[in-house]
Amino acid sequence: MIFKRNDKFALLMSLLFGICSLLSIDASAEKLVQDNLQNHEDLWDRIRNGFALALPPDSKAIRKIESPYTQKPESFNRIVAKSERYLFYIVEEIERRRMPMEIALIPVIESSYDPLIKSNNSSAGLWQFIPETARILGLEQNVWHDDRRDVIASTEAALDYLQYLYKRFGDWKLAIAAYNIGEGTVGKVLSKSKHKGRSSSFHDISLPIEAKHYVYKILAVKDIVANSRKYGLQLRPVPNRPYFDTVEIHEPIDIPLVTRLANISATEFTALNPAYNRYVIKIHKTPRTLVLPMNKKEAFLRNLETYQDPRVSWQIYHVKKGENINEIAKRYDTNVKQLQTINGISRNKNLTLGQKILVPYAVMENIAESKAAERLKNSYASVHVVKKGDTLYDLAKRYGTTVNKIKRWNNSDENLSIGQKLLVSRS
Repeated sequence: MIFKRNDKFALLMSLLFGICSLLSIDASAEKLVQDNLQNHEDLWDRIRNGFALALPPDSKAIRKIESPYTQKPESFNRIVAKSERYLFYIVEEIERRRMPMEIALIPVIESSYDPLIKSNNSSAGLWQFIPETARILGLEQNVWHDDRRDVIASTEAALDYLQYLYKRFGDWKLAIAAYNIGEGTVGKVLSKSKHKGRSSSFHDISLPIEAKHYVYKILAVKDIVANSRKYGLQLRPVPNRPYFDTVEIHEPIDIPLVTRLANISATEFTALNPAYNRYVIKIHKTPRTLVLPMNKKEAFLRNLETYQDPRVSWQIYHVKKGENINEIAKRYDTNVKQLQTINGISRNKNLTLGQKILVPYAVMENIAESKAAERLKNSYASVHVVKKGDTLYDLAKRYGTTVNKIKRWNNSDENLSIGQKLLVSRS
């Protein structure tokens, strides 16, 4: 877990990320990745080949930590089974950055390689970031998604942060300890040790027992992986090949539609895309990354290209004065529990004026059609079906009206969706 940082850290991190973004992948590092991909069938062999941290001189603490894993090997292999979707990607990233492979074991300790695990201190994801640290590291958190649970985004943030800590302290064990207890705490202990003329190595300084125990846990898991036969542990093999690939999504899309077009289960989608909080992948200013099994990506792209129906079945509704969730649920032919679930509304929370909530798109479409028909009959109004490339500005110009009027007539200020029906003029 990661604790709060000070303002200087935010500045240092910003500077570090600015420098890192200018650096390209070193050619020799890329060659190392390719060699390891070709030379190992089991990913564990590749991981063992990258171990770099020595066990402590006195290994009693390590042996004590190892016992639960070695006495119940099925528990350890359950963690391995959870890691299979993510481990190859993390190993490749660590190799590219030339970091010690023990870092791939941090999620074993932090989350048991479960990105959906819930923690008492609000930590989330494989790498267990708390909200404040996640924001400093650029991981977005909102009602639509939480990038602390995003496998790719959180891994990049964790590795960036660990590299920063190593650059500051010059020792990987101290960097890992700081990842757990906070860089400020480690910095103070080091300063005190140096001031007294003492050693500044990880094993000699007076770190809090929690931090030392955290590093020992990782070294204990490393020892089990490196010497599994000695402990009589049959490690579940992990294929040395990519499990997933990525697709950029530029328009909102229902998650159930993604699973249908990719022909994957909801469980598989959630395991690979644990960041999403709602039934819809919402696009703000930048595209979102969709993670799919390697053998499903091409089929998904083909199916998406030929799919002609609306990609979202939920749309934004602006709550009006005095409205409650029961009335809205009845009006849009759904139930209160479903509206609460998809919008993250607690059972006892009241709606507020202007609040944006998701309601079923199909029902909204029917209401829009009936209202449009009534207006056509009574006031010679016109309805426009949104096509690809349409904008509110273009429609206002075409129909001799204004953008604000179109928004007001349709009770919406959201982006247009292909197939959406808009009232665009009235007498």
